[in-house]
Amino acid sequence: MCKTNSAATVNEKMPATAWKRFVNGPENRLHSGILPLSTRLTTILYGGIINATNRRPMPAKSKPKPSKAQALLEEGTLNPTPEKVRDPKFQENEFFDPRDLVQVKYEMLRRVSIEKSSVTGATEEYGVSRPTYYQTKAHFDKAGVAGLVPQKRGPHGPHKLQGEALAFVQQQLVAGQPVRARELAKLVRQKFELIIHPRTIERAVAGKKTSR
Repeated sequence: MCKTNSAATVNEKMPATAWKRFVNGPENRLHSGILPLSTRLTTILYGGIINATNRRPMPAKSKPKPSKAQALLEEGTLNPTPEKVRDPKFQENEFFDPRDLVQVKYEMLRRVSIEKSSVTGATEEYGVSRPTYYQTKAHFDKAGVAGLVPQKRGPHGPHKLQGEALAFVQQQLVAGQPVRARELAKLVRQKFELIIHPRTIERAVAGKKTSR
């Protein structure tokens, strides 16, 4: 490649101001003859490439993945009382997660069926009531592991918040105050061992606020 074409090629790769600085500035010694022509052209060429590279936009950061607890909450399988699970393997092995309600229920059933623990001992160890154990066993016998997954609360969910649970929620309402649906859902879980979506509570008590 001839010298003229080389200079033209370099000129295309560099901004006009950078080219002028390298060609006319005394510091680059383009006309001084001190440096070989190939060295001078290489300096100019890479200077233009580096300059252009620095002007490229940085790639956008990817969104962080949701945590396991958030995923369990969205699926309705987050254990509201993981601190009540006292089975040692849930404390000693990270494979066993006391926040995973399905895993906790399954291990509770296995504790009785396979390891021959008493129902009373298992319910105390896993922090649930005896009625909850028998209900869980009935669901498992009918549908397997799928029966351990709480039914999702959809648009038809409000009617499932009824009886004592609904009365309890209504007693917590304060006239003139917003419905604290998330807090109420947690209270319902603790008192009745029912998993109710906060939106279900909001719909169920709409227009039924009472003062204490």
